[in-house]
Amino acid sequence: MNRPKINIRKTNLDKRIEILTFVLILISVILIAVYYNQLPKKLPIYFNWPSKDQNGFGEKNLLWVGPIICTVITIVFYKLNQYPWILNYPVKINKENARYHYTMATKALRTLALVLAIMCLLLTLTSILYGLGFNTGYSNYLFPLFPVLLIGIPVFLVIKMLMHKRNSH
Repeated sequence: MNRPKINIRKTNLDKRIEILTFVLILISVILIAVYYNQLPKKLPIYFNWPSKDQNGFGEKNLLWVGPIICTVITIVFYKLNQYPWILNYPVKINKENARYHYTMATKALRTLALVLAIMCLLLTLTSILYGLGFNTGYSNYLFPLFPVLLIGIPVFLVIKMLMHKRNSH
């Protein structure tokens, strides 16, 4: 694989998205820290985990898992953005199309990290609110949207890359 190694400059929007992503994860951590002692021992956990019981409840310590995993994934995406030539692309990368495809790939990773941070915050907030006695109805509407976003964003960008290839010939 002999792809051009081009440095893709971040726009101001790219920088803002990265900052917002880390801020949302930090807000999740702060919410857990602030309300941790007020929460019951068992809370609804909205992700699969081995210690989660049959009713979807788990120990309140599991709240920390979401922000930790999101932070790790976000850092991995951040590092991958610095080396876009190592990623897989739906087209052959050459000097003429590298900048476009690398830019699209870095935007995709940045956007996915932001969606993960939003998911982390909403899942954390929903568990905390339930633990404090508030029943939130928004989870029925928002949570089904997450897989659509996590799958839809990459699919949209791959289609856009493929269309660019066809239009550039």
